[in-house]
Amino acid sequence: MTFNRKLSVAKFGGSLLDVEGNGVPKILKRLKELRKNEGIGPVAVFSAPMGCTDELIRIGESYAQSMPVSVDSVFKIYEHIAKRHVKGEYLGRALAEVAGYRARTVEALESVNKRFSGNMKAKVLTLGGELAMASLMDSVMKSNGIDSCVIAVSEWPVVTDDNFEDATPNFELSKKRLDVLVKPLEEGKVISLAGFFGVTADGLETILGRGGSDLTAVFAACLLKTRYQTETLLFKDVPVQSADPKVVKGQRTTHVAALTYNEAHKASMMGMKILQSPAIALARRFLQPLRVVPIDEPEKYSLIQSETCGSEIVKCLAGKAGCAILSMNDEKSRSLEDSLRIWERRNDFMDLGAETLETGERIRDFLFLDSEFLRKNEEKLKGFDENLRIDYGLGVVTLIGDKMKDSAGVASTAISAIQGINIKRGIFAPHTSQIIIVVEEKNVSATVAAIHLKMNEMNKLQQ
Repeated sequence: MTFNRKLSVAKFGGSLLDVEGNGVPKILKRLKELRKNEGIGPVAVFSAPMGCTDELIRIGESYAQSMPVSVDSVFKIYEHIAKRHVKGEYLGRALAEVAGYRARTVEALESVNKRFSGNMKAKVLTLGGELAMASLMDSVMKSNGIDSCVIAVSEWPVVTDDNFEDATPNFELSKKRLDVLVKPLEEGKVISLAGFFGVTADGLETILGRGGSDLTAVFAACLLKTRYQTETLLFKDVPVQSADPKVVKGQRTTHVAALTYNEAHKASMMGMKILQSPAIALARRFLQPLRVVPIDEPEKYSLIQSETCGSEIVKCLAGKAGCAILSMNDEKSRSLEDSLRIWERRNDFMDLGAETLETGERIRDFLFLDSEFLRKNEEKLKGFDENLRIDYGLGVVTLIGDKMKDSAGVASTAISAIQGINIKRGIFAPHTSQIIIVVEEKNVSATVAAIHLKMNEMNKLQQ
């Protein structure tokens, strides 16, 4: 075995696996190119088709409420994709495998009792989602001249902890199953791997959190680093740009050619959804290079790595609605923060600090990026402080760039662009590679558009 061969782990997300299967020919084209250029692999990681996970959650909740809904809405998608893209003798096999996954999904749903959660939820979402899709794409690839295989669940290489709905892969336990991936690669196979899916050491199904197929791809690449020069390719429908073109209509956006792990993490968390935060953290830990690749224009990829590249002071501008500020007694806030970070494993909020009121009471504010979590748990939260207040209807606009910490004037330039917009809060922390402006939810798009007009000016500021 030659240890310096290049191997790509290529992840194809739900935006490319639309319910009509329109993205499948593009996926096949890229897989064949990788195969030709590298001579080994690739490992192809597949998400569920767009919308299928949410639909399976809806179906699972219906079973929990003893009002079961049919799984036809999901499995007709697989049947449709099979009939469009699986050729010849492979079609019958593909449809039979789809039917098998349908039967196993229904069987799992029938075991749901009052709550759709834990291992049973993981089983339903992956049997009806990524596992079914990876099996189908294996048939698609085989019928289109690609020698491929799928990995059996009984040998699954992503071994996780027991946190069934937001599992963390265990590197040492998974490494013991490395040959499950290496053997078919050395036999000349392309591997069709289900994203989002893990198993505990004793074989129970888990899922890797929202966007978990990103983590599957990064983790597989890190596992295989001991045998190959691996690179993770995250295929998307559009390139990473300085702002969402739909938000800054009429303005020219620029392609973001490079991001540090830190910049990618901040951008993804604050609304750009480049890739899942735990996947970025894992890539940083193993110094695993990532490429975010637009499937139609692969030359416009974005490289994510530890070193800062490019001269831009502000790399990109993110906007996110659905935020809220929670205000509560400072002393009581400590136990809430510990509970959220340690027990709930939530990191989608930030401490805005405390201030002393005229009454002498110290109040601490937290910015939450998911106001729905607060709405659903408001009564529980009042158990920490019955007088807490929540300001809903907010959004955040974030300027992102590691070089901002060495460049004066970025914040003032941004603020000057939005003089007509009511700023609820300003979090000017360029040393953390971000400047956050909290506005009313209805003003997020207008704020992004106004500041984006000033990006050239900000990037010409003296460092």
